[in-house]
Amino acid sequence: MSKIIVIDPGHGGSDPGAQGNGLREKDLTLNISKRIRKYLEDNYEGIKVLMTRTNDKYLTLSQRAQFANSKSADLFISIHINAGGGTGYESFIHTSQNSNTATGKMQTTVHNEAMKKINVVDRGKKRANFAVLRETNMRAILPENLFIDRKEDAAKLKESSELQKIAEGHAIGIAKALGLKSKKGGGTSQSKPKPKPSKPATDHTKPTQKESLTVDSKWGRAVTRALQSFFDTPEDGILSGQLRNGVTNALYGNTASFGGGGSVVIKALQRYLNTKGFNLTVDGLLGPSTVRALQSYLGTPVDGVLSRPSVVVGELQRRLNAGTF
Repeated sequence: MSKIIVIDPGHGGSDPGAQGNGLREKDLTLNISKRIRKYLEDNYEGIKVLMTRTNDKYLTLSQRAQFANSKSADLFISIHINAGGGTGYESFIHTSQNSNTATGKMQTTVHNEAMKKINVVDRGKKRANFAVLRETNMRAILPENLFIDRKEDAAKLKESSELQKIAEGHAIGIAKALGLKSKKGGGTSQSKPKPKPSKPATDHTKPTQKESLTVDSKWGRAVTRALQSFFDTPEDGILSGQLRNGVTNALYGNTASFGGGGSVVIKALQRYLNTKGFNLTVDGLLGPSTVRALQSYLGTPVDGVLSRPSVVVGELQRRLNAGTF
């Protein structure tokens, strides 16, 4: 029986995804996804490779998951490009999974094969409550490939040869995870056992928090620094480039600097919330719309107001401490 693989090119249509250095995420994800499909079809037997979109079309997150579920897929991979000031490669599985589950083992295989090909900073194997990971019924992974807003990463993303490496790494990882039979060699892609490491591998599936936050429901420098750590942006405890409004006036401890232009970590937060189904403008400004989306995501009362102290900030502190944000 054929193995069914669903490839999901992130974003599309009216949703361009992240943008930077003359690139749009939706174009790159479609390009890479088509290359993954071609490599799999050219090199492996007994597969059926499907894509949630093959052109510049908008799909909701639920539509993407429903498509994979309706096809009874064996594996789902949602291709994305990162943004927010970092560099390198990372992959996500759902928070309900860990490194010992079938999904976690698949993540390890796909992640490691991708890293072999692209040779960039390894940001780790992580977990998140992304909708496409939560709503799919099969093993599912969401890789973030380089940073579109970093000049050095963008230079790679502009090269066809680099996009091919990204695609091949994921395709080989998928083939190994599913034990696919090669058209050329006649054996499976899992035919060679891997030597056991002498030391236990570090489990990077959980987002890391350097130190526990005091749950006091106050957004000060400690909360900002924890978010910066979570999103792997520069850690100085400052939300730079903010505008004075009711939200920023409710912050504690001079954690905001003003003047406009936005903050790298708030842009990362806005992009993160957009992956949960929100439609925020990624401007780096902490205001009522971002607070409203955060309140909705964290399940607290939604009014777009940051009070002193604030229920939503208390929940944010708890989630960051637990690694379940």
